[in-house]
Amino acid sequence: MLRCDSCHIDVEGQLRRCPLCGSPLLGTPSPDPFPDVPPVRQAFHVGGLVGTITAVLCLVALLLLAVGLVTIPEAVAIVGVLLVNYLFLRNILAHATSGLRMVERYFFVLLAMALLVYFATRAPVVSTFIVPLLCIVALLANGVLLAIFRSRFIEGYAKYLIMDIVLGGVPLLLVAFGQAAWPWPAVVSAVLALLLLAVLLVGTRGQFARESRKLFDRG
Repeated sequence: MLRCDSCHIDVEGQLRRCPLCGSPLLGTPSPDPFPDVPPVRQAFHVGGLVGTITAVLCLVALLLLAVGLVTIPEAVAIVGVLLVNYLFLRNILAHATSGLRMVERYFFVLLAMALLVYFATRAPVVSTFIVPLLCIVALLANGVLLAIFRSRFIEGYAKYLIMDIVLGGVPLLLVAFGQAAWPWPAVVSAVLALLLLAVLLVGTRGQFARESRKLFDRG
């Protein structure tokens, strides 16, 4: 510690003279309480990285369109899928969503992307198989989670269960409007949605109905 005999004060740091009177300081210098810290480069934000990758892939899609390797509807579908996926990942990064909730939400993103691809390309494999398969997997997964966690799953994920049941009928709508080449995958999806709804209404002793009312209760 440095000391000024004229002012009778102790001075920290690497000063040679007293900051009050200018007299030479005596003693051993101590570490500076406010050392010079070299500027630290800010870590690259994950969201920025995802955005950069999305932008590059969109440019690649436009380049493929320019050279004639993809059609305009296909390019629109690719860019749309990339943007939807980016918005979802950005939301997840911003809100630090739990793993299970992220999976539940990602089903809706995948379904939206599949429908976008279908309406842009009119590929029958998407409406006939991919869309129903996504719904079937989501309904079966929720059925398993319901069997394992029971009331806890209903309490925390009632809104996802409702949306999964409603969306389970989407493939059947595609069949009804002549957009699917084979009806049976859509029928399986609709039947599973009805079975899950029946289990929730009958087998949960009214808990699902109560949780559902909470979602729509504005009071």
